[in-house]
Amino acid sequence: MRLLLVAFAVGLFGWCQAEPLKAVTTPMSPYQTLEEGVVSGSNTDWVRRLLTEAGVEAEFAIYPWARAYQLARSEPNVLIYAIARTRERESEFQWIGRIASFELAVLVKSGQLVSLRHSLSQQQRLSLALPRNHAAVPLLPDLPHFGQLDVFYTASTDEALQLLMNGRVDAVVENPHLLPELLEPYQLTSDAVQVLLPVPGSRSDAYLAASKTTSTAVAERLQQAWQRLYGDRQELEAGPPD
Repeated sequence: MRLLLVAFAVGLFGWCQAEPLKAVTTPMSPYQTLEEGVVSGSNTDWVRRLLTEAGVEAEFAIYPWARAYQLARSEPNVLIYAIARTRERESEFQWIGRIASFELAVLVKSGQLVSLRHSLSQQQRLSLALPRNHAAVPLLPDLPHFGQLDVFYTASTDEALQLLMNGRVDAVVENPHLLPELLEPYQLTSDAVQVLLPVPGSRSDAYLAASKTTSTAVAERLQQAWQRLYGDRQELEAGPPD
Protein backbone atom coordinates (compact mmCIF):
# COMPACT_ATOMS: atom_id res chain seq x y z
CA MET A 1 0.00 0.00 0.00
CA ARG A 2 2.82 2.44 0.89
CA LEU A 3 4.55 1.80 -2.46
CA LEU A 4 1.29 2.42 -4.26
CA LEU A 5 0.88 5.75 -2.46
CA VAL A 6 4.42 6.80 -3.40
CA ALA A 7 3.83 5.88 -7.02
CA PHE A 8 0.54 7.78 -6.99
CA ALA A 9 2.23 10.86 -5.47
CA VAL A 10 4.97 10.88 -8.11
CA GLY A 11 2.40 10.60 -10.88
CA LEU A 12 0.24 13.31 -9.34
CA PHE A 13 2.87 15.89 -8.48
CA GLY A 14 5.34 15.24 -11.27
CA TRP A 15 8.74 13.79 -11.94
CA CYS A 16 11.21 13.47 -9.06
CA GLN A 17 14.95 13.76 -9.65
CA ALA A 18 17.00 11.16 -7.77
CA GLU A 19 20.14 13.29 -7.46
CA PRO A 20 21.58 16.46 -9.03
CA LEU A 21 23.46 16.22 -12.27
CA LYS A 22 26.96 17.59 -12.70
CA ALA A 23 27.35 19.92 -15.69
CA VAL A 24 30.97 20.22 -16.82
CA THR A 25 32.62 22.45 -19.39
CA THR A 26 36.00 23.97 -20.19
CA PRO A 27 37.16 27.63 -20.21
CA MET A 28 36.38 29.34 -23.51
CA SER A 29 35.56 33.04 -23.11
CA PRO A 30 32.96 34.43 -23.59
CA TYR A 31 31.04 31.17 -23.99
CA GLN A 32 32.22 29.30 -20.90
CA THR A 33 33.85 31.32 -18.12
CA LEU A 34 34.42 31.36 -14.38
CA GLU A 35 33.40 34.64 -12.74
CA GLU A 36 33.87 35.02 -8.98
CA GLY A 37 33.66 31.26 -8.57
CA VAL A 38 30.49 30.87 -10.67
CA VAL A 39 30.46 29.09 -14.03
CA SER A 40 29.09 31.62 -16.52
CA GLY A 41 29.14 32.53 -20.21
CA SER A 42 26.62 32.41 -23.03
CA ASN A 43 26.72 28.62 -23.46
CA THR A 44 26.21 28.20 -19.72
CA ASP A 45 23.21 30.55 -19.85
CA TRP A 46 21.58 28.32 -22.49
CA VAL A 47 22.19 25.22 -20.38
CA ARG A 48 20.89 26.82 -17.16
CA ARG A 49 17.72 27.93 -18.94
CA LEU A 50 17.24 24.40 -20.26
CA LEU A 51 17.60 22.87 -16.79
CA THR A 52 15.02 25.27 -15.41
CA GLU A 53 12.61 24.38 -18.21
CA ALA A 54 13.14 20.66 -17.56
CA GLY A 55 12.87 20.99 -13.77
CA VAL A 56 16.31 19.37 -13.40
CA GLU A 57 19.03 20.43 -10.97
CA ALA A 58 22.74 20.43 -11.77
CA GLU A 59 25.98 21.50 -10.14
CA PHE A 60 28.27 23.33 -12.58
CA ALA A 61 32.04 22.89 -12.76
CA ILE A 62 34.73 24.07 -15.17
CA TYR A 63 37.84 21.98 -15.93
CA PRO A 64 40.57 21.61 -18.53
CA TRP A 65 39.00 19.86 -21.52
CA ALA A 66 40.76 16.52 -21.02
CA ARG A 67 39.37 16.20 -17.48
CA ALA A 68 35.86 17.35 -18.37
CA TYR A 69 35.73 14.86 -21.23
CA GLN A 70 37.00 12.00 -19.06
CA LEU A 71 34.38 12.72 -16.38
CA ALA A 72 31.59 12.67 -18.95
CA ARG A 73 32.85 9.41 -20.41
CA SER A 74 33.34 7.57 -17.13
CA GLU A 75 30.72 8.80 -14.62
CA PRO A 76 26.91 8.77 -14.50
CA ASN A 77 24.77 11.90 -14.18
CA VAL A 78 27.22 14.16 -16.03
CA LEU A 79 26.33 16.75 -18.67
CA ILE A 80 29.05 18.20 -20.90
CA TYR A 81 29.05 21.22 -23.22
CA ALA A 82 29.92 22.28 -25.85
CA ILE A 83 31.14 18.97 -27.28
CA ALA A 84 31.58 18.10 -30.94
CA ARG A 85 29.26 15.34 -32.11
CA THR A 86 31.56 13.16 -34.18
CA ARG A 87 31.30 9.67 -35.59
CA GLU A 88 33.80 8.38 -33.02
CA ARG A 89 31.82 9.84 -30.10
CA GLU A 90 28.31 9.00 -31.32
CA SER A 91 27.82 5.90 -29.15
CA GLU A 92 29.62 7.30 -26.09
CA PHE A 93 27.04 9.93 -25.10
CA GLN A 94 23.35 10.75 -25.06
CA TRP A 95 22.95 13.82 -27.25
CA ILE A 96 20.61 16.46 -25.84
CA GLY A 97 20.67 19.41 -28.23
CA ARG A 98 22.66 21.21 -30.87
CA ILE A 99 24.34 24.49 -29.88
CA ALA A 100 26.35 25.57 -32.93
CA SER A 101 28.42 24.49 -35.95
CA PHE A 102 32.17 24.75 -36.29
CA GLU A 103 35.13 23.96 -38.52
CA LEU A 104 38.76 23.49 -37.54
CA ALA A 105 42.09 24.56 -39.00
CA VAL A 106 45.81 24.35 -38.33
CA LEU A 107 46.78 27.81 -37.05
CA VAL A 108 50.23 29.43 -36.95
CA LYS A 109 51.69 32.82 -36.05
CA SER A 110 51.20 35.23 -38.94
CA GLY A 111 54.90 36.08 -39.08
CA GLN A 112 55.75 32.42 -39.66
CA LEU A 113 53.06 31.58 -42.21
CA VAL A 114 55.26 31.90 -45.31
CA SER A 115 58.25 30.08 -43.83
CA LEU A 116 56.11 27.22 -42.52
CA ARG A 117 54.42 26.78 -45.88
CA HIS A 118 57.88 26.57 -47.40
CA SER A 119 58.92 24.03 -44.74
CA LEU A 120 55.96 21.81 -45.64
CA SER A 121 56.77 22.03 -49.33
CA GLN A 122 60.37 20.99 -48.53
CA GLN A 123 59.21 17.98 -46.49
CA GLN A 124 60.54 19.47 -43.24
CA ARG A 125 58.99 18.53 -39.89
CA LEU A 126 56.58 20.80 -37.99
CA SER A 127 55.32 20.59 -34.41
CA LEU A 128 51.62 20.88 -33.55
CA ALA A 129 49.78 21.04 -30.20
CA LEU A 130 46.14 20.32 -29.33
CA PRO A 131 44.18 19.07 -26.31
CA ARG A 132 43.85 15.37 -25.60
CA ASN A 133 40.46 14.02 -26.73
CA HIS A 134 39.97 17.03 -28.99
CA ALA A 135 37.54 16.53 -31.88
CA ALA A 136 40.43 16.97 -34.33
CA VAL A 137 42.50 14.04 -33.02
CA PRO A 138 40.95 11.29 -35.22
CA LEU A 139 41.11 13.65 -38.23
CA LEU A 140 44.84 14.38 -38.03
CA PRO A 141 45.89 11.47 -40.27
CA ASP A 142 43.81 13.07 -43.05
CA LEU A 143 45.85 16.28 -42.93
CA PRO A 144 48.11 16.98 -45.89
CA HIS A 145 51.72 16.48 -44.79
CA PHE A 146 50.56 14.56 -41.68
CA GLY A 147 53.73 12.45 -41.84
CA GLN A 148 55.75 15.62 -41.26
CA LEU A 149 53.93 16.58 -38.03
CA ASP A 150 55.14 16.01 -34.48
CA VAL A 151 51.97 16.14 -32.36
CA PHE A 152 51.97 17.24 -28.71
CA TYR A 153 48.86 16.72 -26.58
CA THR A 154 47.85 19.19 -23.86
CA ALA A 155 45.17 19.40 -21.17
CA SER A 156 43.44 22.42 -22.72
CA THR A 157 43.27 24.79 -25.67
CA ASP A 158 44.83 27.53 -23.53
CA GLU A 159 47.83 25.33 -22.81
CA ALA A 160 48.28 24.53 -26.52
CA LEU A 161 48.05 28.22 -27.40
CA GLN A 162 50.65 29.09 -24.77
CA LEU A 163 53.04 26.65 -26.43
CA LEU A 164 52.45 28.41 -29.75
CA MET A 165 52.86 31.91 -28.33
CA ASN A 166 56.05 30.89 -26.51
CA GLY A 167 57.56 29.38 -29.64
CA ARG A 168 57.49 25.84 -28.27
CA VAL A 169 55.43 24.52 -31.19
CA ASP A 170 54.82 25.71 -34.75
CA ALA A 171 51.03 25.30 -34.83
CA VAL A 172 47.79 24.53 -32.99
CA VAL A 173 44.41 23.21 -34.12
CA GLU A 174 41.32 25.27 -33.32
CA ASN A 175 38.31 27.06 -34.74
CA PRO A 176 39.56 30.27 -36.42
CA HIS A 177 36.40 32.10 -35.32
CA LEU A 178 37.58 31.78 -31.72
CA LEU A 179 40.79 33.74 -32.31
CA PRO A 180 39.62 37.11 -30.92
CA GLU A 181 38.75 35.52 -27.56
CA LEU A 182 41.74 33.15 -27.51
CA LEU A 183 44.25 35.93 -28.20
CA GLU A 184 42.74 38.51 -25.87
CA PRO A 185 44.89 37.44 -22.85
CA TYR A 186 47.99 38.07 -25.00
CA GLN A 187 46.70 41.53 -26.02
CA LEU A 188 46.82 40.44 -29.64
CA THR A 189 44.26 40.80 -32.40
CA SER A 190 42.98 37.89 -34.48
CA ASP A 191 45.30 38.74 -37.39
CA ALA A 192 48.27 37.68 -35.24
CA VAL A 193 47.43 34.07 -36.09
CA GLN A 194 46.49 32.69 -39.51
CA VAL A 195 45.31 29.46 -41.11
CA LEU A 196 48.07 27.22 -42.43
CA LEU A 197 45.83 24.28 -43.37
CA PRO A 198 42.12 23.46 -43.03
CA VAL A 199 41.40 20.20 -41.21
CA PRO A 200 39.61 17.91 -43.71
CA GLY A 201 36.24 16.63 -42.55
CA SER A 202 36.20 18.80 -39.42
CA ARG A 203 32.89 20.57 -40.02
CA SER A 204 30.58 19.35 -37.28
CA ASP A 205 28.07 20.41 -34.63
CA ALA A 206 28.55 21.36 -30.99
CA TYR A 207 26.14 19.78 -28.52
CA LEU A 208 25.05 19.52 -24.95
CA ALA A 209 25.40 15.83 -24.13
CA ALA A 210 24.84 13.50 -21.20
CA SER A 211 27.12 10.68 -20.12
CA LYS A 212 26.12 7.26 -21.43
CA THR A 213 25.21 5.96 -17.95
CA THR A 214 22.98 8.91 -17.10
CA SER A 215 19.35 7.88 -16.62
CA THR A 216 17.54 7.62 -19.95
CA ALA A 217 14.53 9.28 -18.32
CA VAL A 218 16.63 12.31 -17.41
CA ALA A 219 18.17 12.51 -20.90
CA GLU A 220 14.74 12.30 -22.54
CA ARG A 221 13.37 14.96 -20.21
CA LEU A 222 16.20 17.29 -21.22
CA GLN A 223 15.72 16.51 -24.93
CA GLN A 224 12.02 17.32 -24.68
CA ALA A 225 12.75 20.57 -22.84
CA TRP A 226 15.32 21.46 -25.50
CA GLN A 227 12.72 21.05 -28.23
CA ARG A 228 10.23 23.22 -26.33
CA LEU A 229 12.78 25.99 -25.83
CA TYR A 230 14.94 25.92 -28.93
CA GLY A 231 13.21 23.66 -31.44
CA ASP A 232 15.21 23.23 -34.63
CA ARG A 233 17.14 26.52 -34.55
CA GLN A 234 20.23 26.45 -36.71
CA GLU A 235 22.31 28.33 -34.12
CA LEU A 236 21.97 29.38 -30.49
CA GLU A 237 24.56 32.15 -30.93
CA ALA A 238 26.84 30.09 -28.74
CA GLY A 239 30.45 29.06 -28.79
CA PRO A 240 32.30 26.43 -30.79
CA PRO A 241 33.15 23.15 -29.07
CA ASP A 242 36.11 20.94 -28.22
